[in-house]
Amino acid sequence: MNLSLTYAVKALAQGLGFHAWGIAPIPDPEAIDSLPLFVQAYERFLKWLAEGKHADMNYLAKSADLRAHPHALLPHAKSLLLVLQSYFHTRRPISSIAQYAWGEDYHIHLRRRLQIIADYLLRHGYAARPFVDTAPILEKAWAVIAGLGWIAKNTLLIHPKLGSYTFIGGVITTAPLLPDEPFTQDLCGTCQRCIEACPTKALSPYQLDARRCIAYWTIEAPDLNPQTPDLGEWLFGCDICQQVCPWNRFARPQGELAFRPKAEMFLSRRDWATFSTSHIKKLQQRSALRRTRPEKLRRLAKRSSRAMDKAWEYEAKALPSMHSRPEPNSTLRPLPLRESDTVDHAVAAQSPPPESLAVSPLQ
Repeated sequence: MNLSLTYAVKALAQGLGFHAWGIAPIPDPEAIDSLPLFVQAYERFLKWLAEGKHADMNYLAKSADLRAHPHALLPHAKSLLLVLQSYFHTRRPISSIAQYAWGEDYHIHLRRRLQIIADYLLRHGYAARPFVDTAPILEKAWAVIAGLGWIAKNTLLIHPKLGSYTFIGGVITTAPLLPDEPFTQDLCGTCQRCIEACPTKALSPYQLDARRCIAYWTIEAPDLNPQTPDLGEWLFGCDICQQVCPWNRFARPQGELAFRPKAEMFLSRRDWATFSTSHIKKLQQRSALRRTRPEKLRRLAKRSSRAMDKAWEYEAKALPSMHSRPEPNSTLRPLPLRESDTVDHAVAAQSPPPESLAVSPLQ
């Protein structure tokens, strides 16, 4: 293992503004059974596909074999660097658009920074390839192996200090980096809040049925049809299972300019219903909203209830105060984690009060 390169890569990840990071080992293809956490995750993935719970996201089934091993992405790969970037702003439901889409498209900013790490490894003689949820790889499973948290009952990765409002990215490389200890605990316990709160009953423990998921219907589905469930107030995505999760009480608003909410994220659905295609396309520039066609956004806006429009408009006016008058210790900085601090099983298992798990604020 290359210790000096391992520490350098982690220092670079911290310097680039990521909030948590970890390294997972990649065994030879014939030795994949040496990673039971991955084998279990892959078997669950195949079962999920077989049950049709991926709806019409056929690209997942087509790439299933590629997800069986990272060597499909990069021959002779030895290590995976996984990073987390918090995008949390508030637990208050003040928008009909999921928080991850409030700022600029995360793919742009995470890929740019991950490419810097990949270039660093290339300069040291190792092949490397960055990815941000666009490659055929089970990111959440590898993040668990890298010690970054556990996959919760709502199927999201939860970091014990950051919660679940995080983007996952990574770099796969042929460099033999020192791996971190995997996160082997399930800290959901007996909690069922996410399952009970889901209005369309899309969740069962550790499994999501996309055919009933609001996020699927507003983002992934080609269009609405008679099978579309009641989408409530949501126009793009859904945050309900995160809003109710107790682990997100530890999350702190992040302060990165690129992910600061854009004003259009708080427009009323009445506005979206009347916008022209060209105007919606303009609003979608450098935004994750590009994943949904303008025509579909308009139909979603017309379908959604208008009873809450005045409430949304009121909250939107209050939005500037979220940044002009931040609460003390309310923003994140890159975590100054010790080698073992990313996964502190003993502390996390004791469910300490929020302040003991709170992320350090920006100075």
